Amino acid sequence: MTEDILNQINGLRFGDRIEVDWWDHSRREMRLTPKGKGRPQLFDVPVHSIGWFFGVAGEETKHIVLTRDIFVWPSMGDFDVDAIAILLNVTKDIRVVAPSQMNPKFATQLKTAWEKGQVRVVKRGKRLRLIANLREVKS
Repeated sequence: MTEDILNQINGLRFGDRIEVDWWDHSRREMRLTPKGKGRPQLFDVPVHSIGWFFGVAGEETKHIVLTRDIFVWPSMGDFDVDAIAILLNVTKDIRVVAPSQMNPKFATQLKTAWEKGQVRVVKRGKRLRLIANLREVKS
């Protein structure tokens, strides 16, 4: 991880629309053929992700958290978000597409749910449910 990436992250605000270029580090399946053609082993797979910046999370290793879709449950005060967590160590570049343009009241509720509410994985690797603690949010 470069100092440049850390500087880029320090300049981000909750809700900024960002693009992140990073190296995929998911599972690989390979076919090993002793008599096969000499094909190079490809492990570097570049990925380009776009979403709203939620912050940096993780205890042992830090991740950039981006959300792609935000589902609002007004009657419950909860949000479901399609999120991706990108390891800082595999991040190549971060660019701000647009500063946060969320409605300020909505952004405050969403940020409160993220920072002070409860977070649970609804569908492993796919969606997070943010259970808001909105008593602290002023209208």
